[in-house]
Amino acid sequence: MTIADLAPRNPWEVDLIREELVSIDVGASEPQQLFLSVRGPPRTHANQPVVLIECGAGATSRWWVVVQRLLSRHVRVYCYDRAGLGRSGPALVFPRTARTMASELATLLATVEVTPPLVLVAHSYGAIVAREYLARLAQPAQAVRGMVFVDANQEKTHDLLFTPSHIQNAIGKLSPLVIIGLDEGHRYSQEELEAIMREESGKGTYSTHAGAQEATGTASAADSEMANMRACGRALADRAQLRGSLLGVNPVTVIRGDAARDLCRIYEVALTSVLSTAQGREETEAHLARFAATDKKLQLEILQLSHTARFVQAKKSGHHIEATEPELIAREVSRVMSLVNRDEGR
Repeated sequence: MTIADLAPRNPWEVDLIREELVSIDVGASEPQQLFLSVRGPPRTHANQPVVLIECGAGATSRWWVVVQRLLSRHVRVYCYDRAGLGRSGPALVFPRTARTMASELATLLATVEVTPPLVLVAHSYGAIVAREYLARLAQPAQAVRGMVFVDANQEKTHDLLFTPSHIQNAIGKLSPLVIIGLDEGHRYSQEELEAIMREESGKGTYSTHAGAQEATGTASAADSEMANMRACGRALADRAQLRGSLLGVNPVTVIRGDAARDLCRIYEVALTSVLSTAQGREETEAHLARFAATDKKLQLEILQLSHTARFVQAKKSGHHIEATEPELIAREVSRVMSLVNRDEGR
């Protein structure tokens, strides 16, 4: 099948660059507006794999602009903003659970008529959303030919690495993007960085009372995502995806950052200000002491999704590898794509 067989020509399949709001049906009184971006060479046949990026909790496609630009030289890559985030319209469906967001992703792809096969790239909590999308598929190994997890969460992350509420509230009063050094270590243009900072400042700080805010209709989409992370991790655990190599021999890469480094930098500032009590110091130090080892163990477990899996430790990054080592992500995605294309050619 050639591109001519994709008739009528679908601009989402062939345009070199396309960015716009897409209206999707989410069962509300009005359509949900989702921002979708695609860059890269046209899809030459219907079975050609394309890349889809799933952002982390409360994050948007602006964080991934450098990765998308690097990949788009030879790969068709899609990125979108979930409802209520970035350039998408306000979320219409609450609470913002991973299953809800996976359903909206499936509806978005169906609306623009971009069909599998896909290679999924998932960052942080976006990995939970991406794996809920996997759970919707009748034949996940046929539809998703490979995955790249970027400092990803898994089923047990939010139980085993959950930050105590008083520490969350304390660091929520700080400016973590500056403290962890993203203002200096990033690979964005000045314009791109300013756009990210504007979005981040517009979100405000996460509140541990987001569940109550949902009940009164005052929670933001980002708040709701954060408030539901723990429950969504437990719901994903019920699917037992890590027990049976769900993706078969499809290539999977897990790229791990050093999130503990970020936490140390944030907590060092917090300890001199809002966490100055003895109890605050002790709980913070205990949390940090076990974080790195537990985090690595959890990310290694994600490799069980496939018999063909690879672990990569980022050398220069904290949690936001897409900001500080986009070339590393692009290389691993390209590697997965080359393996997928090799298998397609057999």
